[in-house]
Amino acid sequence: MRSLVAINPSKKDSMDYTELGTVKFGQEDILFGTIELDQPTFDTEHPKNSEYVLVRVTAFSCNYRDKALLIENYNSIKSSDRLFVPFGSEFSADIVAVGRDVHEFKVGDSVMSDCSYPDSGKQGVLPGVATNFASMGWLRLHKKKIIKKPKSLGDREAACFSLGSQTASGMISRSGILANGGNPLVLSARSNTSLFIIQQLLSHGITPLCLSTSDWSDEELQKIHPSRVESVSNAINSASNDIVKQKITHVFDPFFDMNIGYALHYLQTGGTYVTCGVRDQHPLLSNDTPSDAEPMVRGALEMSIVKNVSILGNCLGSREDLERAIQLQNRTGMRIIIDQEYELEKGVDFVQRSFFDSSRFGKCVLILSK
Repeated sequence: MRSLVAINPSKKDSMDYTELGTVKFGQEDILFGTIELDQPTFDTEHPKNSEYVLVRVTAFSCNYRDKALLIENYNSIKSSDRLFVPFGSEFSADIVAVGRDVHEFKVGDSVMSDCSYPDSGKQGVLPGVATNFASMGWLRLHKKKIIKKPKSLGDREAACFSLGSQTASGMISRSGILANGGNPLVLSARSNTSLFIIQQLLSHGITPLCLSTSDWSDEELQKIHPSRVESVSNAINSASNDIVKQKITHVFDPFFDMNIGYALHYLQTGGTYVTCGVRDQHPLLSNDTPSDAEPMVRGALEMSIVKNVSILGNCLGSREDLERAIQLQNRTGMRIIIDQEYELEKGVDFVQRSFFDSSRFGKCVLILSK
């Protein structure tokens, strides 16, 4: 099958590939192309494969974390003999081979990733994201790193579902809002994780207020209705400050280094702040970091003491969080917001829009095989 990869520029003359173009990551131009990869050998009787499966990826998508990983991996191969590096952390796939101790799955099953953390469910199997190389197309995975694709999701939806839904489900569960109620505020509302949080809260019958630095179209607003989006500039400059009047009890924030100052300002005394990540994940991609970022974070932490705020960090979610997200989607028909679907030949456009286009709304997905 043909796969989308980043090409080692020092080795490009010694390999067979189809060049697609470059994408600028900070000051680094990364060359992308497609290569042909045969199905790898997978001995179903070998003990090392006893609990593993071989899958053929049908579609994959990228998450915010993949941007920093890709540039780091790309820089590492430029001085090596490696010809290319794949990328991507979510996928839908079909199982093509199973080890002898795999009874939960069979050949032909459609699956998607399980990013369970901090426990993978099996000693010796690393927790967290199932792969960083989904664009390779062929993946050998432990059976604990996948879950059957529900019939309610097509290949492209399943390739965009696991990580965001698992994280959102974990954050919502840990916040206590389902048990105790409250008025939530979701920051960086256009981010993929925040869109999952918003939709899951709505599916639970809780309407969040959303804060964003970007303008939203009527069509985009309709996709999170009846949630209301407030711009950051309006919130700061508004004399009446509608957000304060909402008496915010819970804040969900995907980028604490960017937003914690706003979060703690609007959060009520005794409230709960939940965050799952940072914006500045790589030095080469942090040119726009405000110079006052560190004092802002320190000031917010001081405010958390004065307000008796609970600050919760959240990394991904458990298997139960993913299963709850699937059940919620099955029960409510919650839509997975997809921005655009791409064919392999448009791989550069896919990368550019996934990582660098501020107008993107939802996940971008690339179809590898049908």
